[in-house]
Amino acid sequence: MEELNNKLDKITFDENAEHDVSKDPIYAAKDHDSQFDPKQYLEGFYKTAKEDTAMQVILFFLPGVLYRLPEKVENLLDLGAGPTVYIPIAVRKRAENIFTSDYAEANRQTLKSWIESKSEFDWTNVCTWLSNIEATNESPKMMQELARSKMRGILSVNVHKDTVIQEVYYQHTEYKKEIPKQFDVVTTVFCLEYASETLEEYQNAVKNATSLIKNGGFLIQGGVLNADEYSFGGRRFRCHHLTKEQLLNCLKQNNMSIDEKESCFKLIIHDDIFILVSKKYM
Repeated sequence: MEELNNKLDKITFDENAEHDVSKDPIYAAKDHDSQFDPKQYLEGFYKTAKEDTAMQVILFFLPGVLYRLPEKVENLLDLGAGPTVYIPIAVRKRAENIFTSDYAEANRQTLKSWIESKSEFDWTNVCTWLSNIEATNESPKMMQELARSKMRGILSVNVHKDTVIQEVYYQHTEYKKEIPKQFDVVTTVFCLEYASETLEEYQNAVKNATSLIKNGGFLIQGGVLNADEYSFGGRRFRCHHLTKEQLLNCLKQNNMSIDEKESCFKLIIHDDIFILVSKKYM
């Protein structure tokens, strides 16, 4: 934790940037499909891997959380990935088949561009950040190439629907199997609370998300506690004000482990940013 605090202390901000976020237009969570701008989101949060404290916390603790998964994972789904690919990069050595997904078509298009090596966004700095934590000698190019080789599909998803996977947006031509209905691991970061505005909506999103996990499988979830909205690029989006108690209760209600005494559960919270790993009971 001390190492993270030292890194956070070194973040510098543009002192001339005096933008009043409170005057930006605010949108409902359901408006992500029409109002979300992938380019502005990536430029705002991922350009140097230290643009945003929340992302620093997630990237710092993610590799350690992944070590709690089985050494080999057959099928992994990144649920509600937005336009981001740091999860596939981080699990490149552990997962055999990686699927990614999002609600917004613009984000799915961005994900497809990265898979096809046509991305306009440079993930080099994020890869370098991850490689330093992993203590690997792989170059950012090598890390991304290995991750791309594991990508099997992009799914259109809606966590508020009982059938979360709405359709297959993209499937790799060499992957001839049917898209799994359940996965060994589901990851979802800055998704479930951002996709919801009420506790009821959040509870339903967690129920639907965990339904995608096989019995004995794992959930890796990251997000923000005690926030009512988030903003970037001159836009604000309302979200559910998630508490730690709600987070844990929803997991428990869906047959997920929440006992810190068990090796299959770990929750890390830093400045209201959380990341956890939880196993689904058989």
